[in-house]
Amino acid sequence: MWVALLVIATLAVAAWQTMEPGRYRSLCWILLGFFAFRVILGKLKAEADARRRLQ
Repeated sequence: MWVALLVIATLAVAAWQTMEPGRYRSLCWILLGFFAFRVILGKLKAEADARRRLQ
């Protein structure tokens, strides 16, 4: 999870530094945020499944 979030953060910084402000940079930020959200949800689901297996 941490590696995936680090890659997404690196891409976000690269997009911020290389793209001009506007519609495409905003779209890039939205997509990267969506992927980060999915990574976090996947981690939370895996932890919940692990807790259920222990019960």
